[in-house]
Amino acid sequence: MYKINYAWIDQEFFYDGDDLGAVIKGDKTVFKAWAPLATGVYLNLYLDSEGRSRMESLPMERLDKGVWYVEILRDLDGCFYTYSFEYNHKKNHETIDIYAKACGVNGDMGAVIDFASTNPPGWESVKRPLCKNPCDAVIYECHVRDFSVHPSSGVPAKHRGKFLAMTKGGTRNRSTNTCLDHLLELGVTHVQLLPVADYATVDEAHPEKNQYNWGYDPKNYNCLEGSYSTDPYDPKCRVREFKQLVMELHKRGVGVIMDVVFNHTYYTEESAFERSFPYYYHRHINGKFTNGSGCGNETASEHLMMRKYIVDSLKFWATEYKIDGFRFDLMALHDIDTMNYIRDELDKIDPQILLYGEGWTGGASPIASDKLAYKWNSYRFGRVGIFNDNIRDSIKGGTFNVFDTGFVSGNAHTLEMLKRGIAGSVPHPELHEAKEGCWAFEPTQTINYCEAHDNNTLWDKLCICSKEAPESDRIRMDKLAAAIVILSQGVPFLQLGQDFLRTKPRILKPGEEPNEVNIFEENSYNSPDYTNAIDWTRKQKYRSVFEYYKALIALRKSSSLLRMSMKWEVEQKLSFWRINQGNFLIYSLFEGSESFVIALNGSGEDKYFDLPMGEWLLVLDENGKAYPDPRTGHVCCPRISAVVYKLKPM
Repeated sequence: MYKINYAWIDQEFFYDGDDLGAVIKGDKTVFKAWAPLATGVYLNLYLDSEGRSRMESLPMERLDKGVWYVEILRDLDGCFYTYSFEYNHKKNHETIDIYAKACGVNGDMGAVIDFASTNPPGWESVKRPLCKNPCDAVIYECHVRDFSVHPSSGVPAKHRGKFLAMTKGGTRNRSTNTCLDHLLELGVTHVQLLPVADYATVDEAHPEKNQYNWGYDPKNYNCLEGSYSTDPYDPKCRVREFKQLVMELHKRGVGVIMDVVFNHTYYTEESAFERSFPYYYHRHINGKFTNGSGCGNETASEHLMMRKYIVDSLKFWATEYKIDGFRFDLMALHDIDTMNYIRDELDKIDPQILLYGEGWTGGASPIASDKLAYKWNSYRFGRVGIFNDNIRDSIKGGTFNVFDTGFVSGNAHTLEMLKRGIAGSVPHPELHEAKEGCWAFEPTQTINYCEAHDNNTLWDKLCICSKEAPESDRIRMDKLAAAIVILSQGVPFLQLGQDFLRTKPRILKPGEEPNEVNIFEENSYNSPDYTNAIDWTRKQKYRSVFEYYKALIALRKSSSLLRMSMKWEVEQKLSFWRINQGNFLIYSLFEGSESFVIALNGSGEDKYFDLPMGEWLLVLDENGKAYPDPRTGHVCCPRISAVVYKLKPM
């Protein structure tokens, strides 16, 4: 079976229709599935989502292009269904429709629903927030459960860890804003949600188990995760509540980005894709699944119907749910043609929809590396953003060596790579070193960060690699790291709680002796709430850190010089000072009468420098404060800090 001529399949059976899946058309319901080599396909209808009440099983009719069809002369809103695929005239496994757009508990059966009936009041009138330039975005990565499950969130118990927790204003921990109001207070423009599409390893039927996962174990790409809803048995409930989340954020001017995981499926032989059309949707060598994801398989985006599936899914989320952007997990497993095609199709819906991902894989893929969306091929898909691991590691030290230090922790050897990152990773006439850090087509392509859900949080990393430093100095390091990320050219990206020193404490195993490394969880993908939940009391404890991040974001928003979208602008308007003072750098931004001087001091000593001619306002000191009195001449950048001066208007 595995000796399939994929080129022939794609040429003879590619189907360009937009009606695969279950579609209610007036008083009838139409089902279509694509399985060109099947010898029979059957539709199974159920009254429940657990397979106990089958109503009927109907043979489907084969149409052109490998499409199978059946029409039911009634509106099946609220019914559940599966397909049974037959190959070589032998019954194959029953499975959920890969095109199912709603499902029941634990995602084993598709659900037919009238999506118009799921719209919350006011849904139609709420539009996407404007984002004319990707560099205008400030992205904040959130896990739905982490966001509110801790009692300190102030969210009512029945909504903690749910979509609805992100719709409620007015939550507090004592006098401190939490959850939705926190997002608004901080000033972020977009929330990037860790996967909210249906995933496999949390039992939705038993919430009392308090199971946890990030969600990178995809099961149904077009259905929502039921554990985030208040009723996982009702397929409309999760849809309605997620739309409420999107609507409430949009009302407040905050966009919603989905983290999507098309690079692999959680199940392999048992996946709905493999049961629908064996050996087509995944990559194989001699009948064996390849493992570029590190998760047991990898999908085959170069196959036209897999490519179409990804595009159809993204278009569905962008239109039905008004999603504002997509972050691709292990994006380099997808071929370049697919990523460019995705960008083209999303542009037809709204060119402002953000699209970016990880420019690496989780293992070796059989596809030639020059055909995949690796970071080093970035110029061939320049309208798609890529996470900047160069600036990440230059700021804090190597991610995979917890003892390694970076610029903020006193390592001057990262200075040249850091400059590349500050310049948006585009070519710059003043930079000649660290050429491997010059990979972006435009600054809009670089996603600058130093902390994400993966690996140690920034604070935990600093506690390990700079354990001898007092907490006050580690706080200075954290704030300096934030200044670099938020004031560099490109798109800044923060993790939820980073702005108040998020930590991920690890539960030690019986008999395990604690040390400076193992007390923190480096990979918390299925760790309990003890590790992952946001403790909102830290916002009050480290209020000064939060205020600093808030000031940085406000400063970035105040001037287009801090978020230039074209490389020619960066080349002409950004200039690095020629100084040789160790772990210290200064650069200027200038356009007409507007000018900034930004100094970054990663050393343990105060650094002094002379401002250019004119009167300058200190718009950001080491505490995030601004001052109205103009300065001239000789000024100081305190140790382990950033300062920003702006030329006083005439």
